[in-house]
Amino acid sequence: MISGLISPPLLRYVLMAALRDRLLLSLLLVLLVGAALALFLGSGAMVEADRFSLVFAAGGLRFAGVAGLALFVAFHVRRAFDSKDIDFLLSRPVSRTGFILSHALAFSLLALMLGLAAGAVLLAINPASIGPGHLLWIASFVAELVIVVNAALFFSMVVSSASGSVLAVFGLYVLARLMGQLLGIAATDSDMRGWEILRTAMDAISMIVPRLDLMAQTSWLVYPDAATGIGYGFILAQAVLYTALLVCAAVIDLRRRQF
Repeated sequence: MISGLISPPLLRYVLMAALRDRLLLSLLLVLLVGAALALFLGSGAMVEADRFSLVFAAGGLRFAGVAGLALFVAFHVRRAFDSKDIDFLLSRPVSRTGFILSHALAFSLLALMLGLAAGAVLLAINPASIGPGHLLWIASFVAELVIVVNAALFFSMVVSSASGSVLAVFGLYVLARLMGQLLGIAATDSDMRGWEILRTAMDAISMIVPRLDLMAQTSWLVYPDAATGIGYGFILAQAVLYTALLVCAAVIDLRRRQF
């Protein structure tokens, strides 16, 4: 049923837009520059230079991937609204649900390609240290990027400006990355007035915000046993759950719109 809602022309339209905007080329250059910079910074370490390079590269590539894809998705969707391209696309034989699903799939494919490319760069930096932690990092980074691009799709549908959409995505991303620390602070005993209310609010927020603080941890690249408790099942479940939630919200918003 879902395959019948996916529009191949819309998929090609989004992927061609990424090529036209030089997105893939720009992100590839960022990956290569980031890897070179990480190797340069790691070479200054007195011991374990290879591990320092991996840590520097993983952090930089993670930020570059999230920022680049969020910017592309938000500006692509808002440009479609501003130029009335969305009116033309919806006049074709595709439903509004199919429109969202096709865009979500196309953006997710871009996230997959970027995540695999970043993983390949990390593996090339230090091939001798390839282990289960590297593969788990790559899988979780791909899942994180898929969540981010679908969050950008949702916010760009409901927020009327591209800059506002990007800020909303970054706000959600920062909150998701800090969720572990926030929950830890809320769990401490305190006599502060209203602390229980704050703790309850944080517990409720943590149920609807993805736990990106548990994803793509750089410690997995350095310590083989650091990924205890986190597996591919958790990564897949989180990616599917939050992607489905964001896509459904975007579908509901578009179906309620009047053009």
